[in-house]
This record gives sequence, structure tokens and C-alpha cells, in this order.
Amino acid sequence: MKNSFNLKAGMLLTAAFGVILVAGSAGSLAFADEALPEGFKKGELAPEPAADMIEAGKRVYFTKCVWCHGVDGAGDGPGADRLWPRPRNFNQGTFKIRRTASGELPLFDAKKPIPGQNDLFETVTHGLPGSAMPSWEGILTEEQRLQVLSFVTTQLVKDRKFTDKQSEAQTVLQLDDLKPVPATEESVKKGAELVKEKKCVECHGTEGRGDGNAFNLKDDWGFSIQPADWHKCWNFRGSRQDPYNVKNIFRTFSTGINGTPMPSFADNSTVEERWHIANFVNSLCEREADGTPLAIDPLADKPKINFVVSSGVVEGEIPADPEHELWKNRARRYVAMGGQITHKPRNFVNRIDDIWVKSLYNDKHVVFMFQWDDRTKSVATEKLPWAPTEVNIDVKEQDPKTGEEGSIAAHQNNYTVYNDAIAMETAVKWKELPAPIKPRYLFGSNEQYPVDIVKWEADGSLRAFEGTGWDKDFAERDTYEENIKILHSEWKDGRWTVIIQRPLGNKKDQDYDEDTFFEMGQYIPTVFFAWDGHNGDAGRKMAVSAFYYTFLEPPTPREAYIYPVVIAFGVVLLEGWVLTRRSNKRKGKTL
Repeated sequence: MKNSFNLKAGMLLTAAFGVILVAGSAGSLAFADEALPEGFKKGELAPEPAADMIEAGKRVYFTKCVWCHGVDGAGDGPGADRLWPRPRNFNQGTFKIRRTASGELPLFDAKKPIPGQNDLFETVTHGLPGSAMPSWEGILTEEQRLQVLSFVTTQLVKDRKFTDKQSEAQTVLQLDDLKPVPATEESVKKGAELVKEKKCVECHGTEGRGDGNAFNLKDDWGFSIQPADWHKCWNFRGSRQDPYNVKNIFRTFSTGINGTPMPSFADNSTVEERWHIANFVNSLCEREADGTPLAIDPLADKPKINFVVSSGVVEGEIPADPEHELWKNRARRYVAMGGQITHKPRNFVNRIDDIWVKSLYNDKHVVFMFQWDDRTKSVATEKLPWAPTEVNIDVKEQDPKTGEEGSIAAHQNNYTVYNDAIAMETAVKWKELPAPIKPRYLFGSNEQYPVDIVKWEADGSLRAFEGTGWDKDFAERDTYEENIKILHSEWKDGRWTVIIQRPLGNKKDQDYDEDTFFEMGQYIPTVFFAWDGHNGDAGRKMAVSAFYYTFLEPPTPREAYIYPVVIAFGVVLLEGWVLTRRSNKRKGKTL
């Protein structure tokens, strides 16, 4: 939501609930006992941690935390400039993920590491998915986590004081006592209506992919911020490593996210309405075809990866319509993407962190459908100052000097806009590669083991290249439109859908030295690349996957369909014969 919306929401909250704004540097909100928001109760401030806890926490902080959060806790450590969003600046006491009312300090008690009663302890324990803040469980002991938080809350939070009863209050969402509304079809439908009524779509977009207001939002520190993509619940900052738990979403809508344009809806919605909204948002998160949640890798806090991209065989032409039954019924593969940080220009903040891939093939072609969420459609408005084959292009390196003005966070949405793009790289001479050797993931190894690169760009171009090394320019190949061509490309509501056709290949009639030979039943090393044009991505500044394997599934033999029918028919006849004999025997005995 826009910052002006926050102001209006605050005014409405004041009028509706009689908020008493207590004077003080914190500017926190305290509610009169008789006018608490629905679902909240008055809480008590926790006592200050013991001096030995604070001192021990200082040692933990300067061992583990200072590198991002800085010596004075201002979010300006040595690694901060390379991160987006930037590490938390503790000084103002502004914390995002809480069970307390909007504007209030989070729950923290150095003596009670109890789930649901200690916001900061849970944040340190579980981390903040979708950001650089990791889970510290298994790295720091429970006691060390409490110690470091004792130091942070007493020494690094400077503008507020967790024990100041005159200016601070604890108005706590009773999340564990509020019974969720079942996620029925009716509830999800009501939630969909409410997100429009509450104007959530103005920021999060009509399909909830975070594309409603991608450029104008800023946090309290003046840095660009983007609305959450509701289709990626594993990236929700407050998911607590439990992304499909609707309670996490309900909490966020009830408390808001301090320091961001996301307001609390406790003042203008009922508890029931917030459950409906939470059910709707939760329903949008990506799932398996049968509706079950995706399996989450506990180490990465992302969907688990299957490294085989299977291609299904079809007879006749492969459809160009992504809504065709063949595509809708085809299994998709989740491909995790990371920033290319091996060579300049590096991509420390890749905004495309995954793509979805489907594939079909017939007797002539293999076709790939790529889908990925991108809040902005990016097409270069001017001619690019380099040739498509150039690799060593002049893209400003993300290597800022220390300080907020030169940080990556300050650069966001201010880069030169290039083309959004997607590419796939396959090993050409994959049969000749001695196991477990593969070409280098970034544009191949050398001329002996080249790679075949097919790249689509948002300006409508589709090109095929030969890559022989990360630092060598590509050799452009003729795409032969009847073989390599774009079947479909569309950006809609924050998502790209691109369908690319490639030749299947045959050693007898195709130059095997240039094109990848896709052979049925074999595992062909494949790498995927993605560029976000509004992130300044171009050349080697991009998102890249690990090695996956393209696998053309063998067709199912006709016998596989005939034999079960024959066997079933035979079983029925046999059972009938057995039953008839038994019946005849019984009749003989009776006579």
C-alpha cells in the first residue's frame, strides 16, 4: 500500500478505536482496555534481561551478526550494501514480524523462549525466508539466541526502551486462541472479494503476484520495497519455516509489517474477515496438481528440487496455446535460480528466484514451456550498445562502496532497463562426456565441449548460440525458423509464459557438432538462465540454475494398454468358471 494509505489507516484507527498516542521518541500506540482491536488483548512488558545475559549476547553479536547489522546495529555492516532488502536497522526499534499491534515493539522475554510468546526469539530461530536473514537454529544454542537478543534489545535499540511503561505497550494478538475459519470454497471466495474491497490488489496485483505497485513503494528508511508475491508463500518473511500455515498470513493482516507500507487491518476488518483473506491468499500459493502443498526443503526453505525435466511424447503438432489440454495435463518442474556471482558483472540480488518448466516432444521437435513471476515487463527502449553475441559487455558492476547511498538497496528500480529474457543451455557432445564430467555451467568449457544456447528476449527475438567458455563471445547459429521458433510469449498479471520449439535432432541428418541431439531415454545436461530487465540484468548479470537433466520419456507401448484389458477379461472368465463349478458341486451334493 502507498505511504499515504498508511496515514489514512492510522487516522481511521484513531477514530474507530480511540487510540491514545503516547508522547515519546518511540511514537508507539497504546490502546485503552475497553477499545482493543478484535482478537487482541492487553499484555505486560517483560523485565529487562540480566546483565550477564547482555554481556554474553554482545560476544555472540560481534561474532555472528555484526557482518550484516553493523557495529552499532544500524544495518550497515560490511555485507549490508550487497543485500536487498537491507539488514534490519535496530536503532529505531522497528521490527516487522510480531504478534503485537501496529507500531508496537515485538514480544521478547529473555526468560521465556516459548513459541507464540517471543517474537524476536522465533525470528532468530527460524530466520526470515525471502531475505538474507538465515535460521540460527543449529548454529546458536537456545541460550545464545536469547543472549544476543538481550544485547540487541537493550544496547542497539536506541530510540525506544522495551521496559518503558510510560511510552510502550503490548497489545497482543491472541493467535493461538482464535479459531481459524475452515478454508472452504465459500471462505476463499469471500477472501477474494475482500482483498479487492480493502484495495490489497492495488499493491499485490489482480492475481497476487506483487505487480500492482512495483516501483513507488519505499520502506521507512527510504529504500525501494516490493509487495509480496502471494504465489510464493515460502518467501513470506514471517512464514516461520511453515509456509502453508494460514495463521502466519492472518497474523500479518492483523498486525501489519512495521517499517513498510503494509498496514494492519485490525482496525477496519473483523477477525472472521481476516481469516477469509488469509484463506484466499493461502489458496494462491503454488501447489501440486492435486492441490497438496509442495514439499519444502528444510535446509533451503524452498520447494524441494527434482533435477530431471521430463518431456512427454505426443502425436502430431505440439500446441502453442498454454491452456491446451496437453500442456495443462503435463507435469511441471520447479527450477531454483540463484544470482550469478562467480564472474563480473555479478548479480548479488536476483529477482527471479525460480522458474517452472514443462516439455513435450514429437517426432521432429522438443518444445519447452517456461513460466516465471516477474513484477515488471521489461523491454529496452533503446538499441542495446552491444551485439547479441558479446559476452564481455559493459554492465555496471554491483560493487558499491560502504554506505546506504551506494548500496544495492538504493539502486533498486533505478537501473537502466534491459530486456527480460530466458535461455536454456544444453551440452552438445553430451554422449562423449566422461562421467561425471559436464561442460561448465556458465556458457560451456571450451571448443572441445561446446554448449548449445537458445535465448529468448522480451523484444521478441529468439537466437541460437554456441558457447565455448564464460569469457568468450558466442558464435551465433542460424535458427532455421521451421525448427527453432517462438510458439508463444506473453506477460500477464506479473507472470511470463514463453513456449520455445527446438529441433529434436538426428545424428544422420543434423550437424551434431552444433546442435544438441535430444535422444529419447537419455539424460541431457541442461542449465537455465533468466534476466530481469528492470534489475539491470544483461550479459553475465543474471539468474542461473544448477545442472538439470532433460529426459525424453519413451512412448508407452500399445501392449501396455492391451495386456491389462486382456488380463482383466481373463480374470473375470476364470472367476466365473470357478464360481460355476462351486455352484454345480453344491447342487450335486443337494441332490
